[in-house]
Amino acid sequence: MASIRALAWAGATAAVGGGAGLALPSAHYLPSRLPLGGLEPDLDLGLRLVCAAALALAFALAVLTLRQRRAEPLAFASLAGIAVAGILVHYLVITLPGANRLIPAADVRPAAGAWVLLASGLVLAATGFAAAANVQRSR
Repeated sequence: MASIRALAWAGATAAVGGGAGLALPSAHYLPSRLPLGGLEPDLDLGLRLVCAAALALAFALAVLTLRQRRAEPLAFASLAGIAVAGILVHYLVITLPGANRLIPAADVRPAAGAWVLLASGLVLAATGFAAAANVQRSR
């Protein structure tokens, strides 16, 4: 029972931390060095909203797990974690190196928000998988 509670608290904390990561900038760059009409290297609003929805879902699942004292709801937090981690891996691996190749003068580098969101997604995925393993063991 203590492990379920610890997993739920870890999931809730990761979701709140990811929400804080959404407020942080996701790229370091000099806007004055970007060409007019060029792509914005920061994480755009649509992706931030998808991450916010996934984090809110994970937080709700963690709260539900704490109330029910069962690991089944928390197992679904892995889906939210995979979504957030997938968005951030795509952003870090494809978008930023592409921006550096196309606009080397802009010197685009990942900022704190990208790393916090990526860590949050990975923790949520691991928490959900651990909760799913706990459910399998209890059957």
